[in-house]
Amino acid sequence: MMWLVGLMMVLMGLVFLWAFSAVLISILVGLLASALLWLPLRWWRRRQLQHALELNPALDLQQEAQKHPALFYLLSTLVVLLGCVIMLTTLVHLPQRMFSPEQLSLGAGIALVISLAALIKLAGNLLSLGKDAQAAADIKAGWSLAAGIVPMLVVIVLIFFAPHTAGWMVWREEWRGYDSTQLRIPLKRNDAEHQRAALQLVRPVLEQGSRILSHRASSRSGSSYTLSAALPARYRFHEGALELQLAGLMPQEQLNVHLQALVSVVEGAEAGSLQLAYAQCLPSPEWLGRQCFFGRGQQAMSSLRGCVQTRQSELAAVLPLLQGNLQEVQIGWRHFRPWLSLPRWQAALLPEDEDALQQLDTLR
Repeated sequence: MMWLVGLMMVLMGLVFLWAFSAVLISILVGLLASALLWLPLRWWRRRQLQHALELNPALDLQQEAQKHPALFYLLSTLVVLLGCVIMLTTLVHLPQRMFSPEQLSLGAGIALVISLAALIKLAGNLLSLGKDAQAAADIKAGWSLAAGIVPMLVVIVLIFFAPHTAGWMVWREEWRGYDSTQLRIPLKRNDAEHQRAALQLVRPVLEQGSRILSHRASSRSGSSYTLSAALPARYRFHEGALELQLAGLMPQEQLNVHLQALVSVVEGAEAGSLQLAYAQCLPSPEWLGRQCFFGRGQQAMSSLRGCVQTRQSELAAVLPLLQGNLQEVQIGWRHFRPWLSLPRWQAALLPEDEDALQQLDTLR
């Protein structure tokens, strides 16, 4: 009978390891990194005690070891925080097939709890410095209790404000980076008015160059639903040019349509706002095919006509500022991480409603 219980425990352990392999691997890497960082810190502390013993051979090492300086407390907390950062970095760089978005949010929650507990305990240790032994022990005990309770309460509160699973997928993509189409449009005049006009021209490129990430989840009742979040295209004005960084590699056919519209403005062609608006609103064949397949072809064409009318009125106001101001459009690609570039990239404005996001013809 005991062997059967042992076999069941092993099987449950294997299932747990398979289901949470990414989180467990990242935790082990974080623990290993913290242990390696802790070794030089302990060596430095040991050297301090040996130096104090050389100055005073009658020194009680046990009491001296309890008199940790503030620097030691700070460095100890830094080791814990660096371990959490390494844990999260490992988690987001593991192959996506190894884990689900739920594991990503679980790993972030574990790192948050450990980091908050370390910071709260650090505050208690620093406040206990300079106090007598009993008062210092009481302060440390109170703050240690808070370090165990407060992080859990904070996590419960953050559950209502943290991103859902699709939002965590966007956060993962932004952290680890992604291959991206890059456009650069030099401007002859770079004042605020001409910048607004240039942004108005490339707004469809930013919308269609964004990427919608979706995750299908299930409720407690067993019904399924889809959560969506946008990985936006980004732009910035840098060194006299408007730079666009799309949220992926735009298909060449779709990119050519936008390039033809931009080149017509660069060359100062007598292209009317109607032709330009139609070129920018034209959906990709894949998106249009999906709409027709699901019986929404008439709705898609009606949406196209509305887009053309809106874009025509918008472009008519800015074309006089654009013609003669834009120079040759430069195209490239790069592995893009939005948080590592200066000056900062601005995210394209996209609908916040998930249903409206699904209607956008974006990179997929």
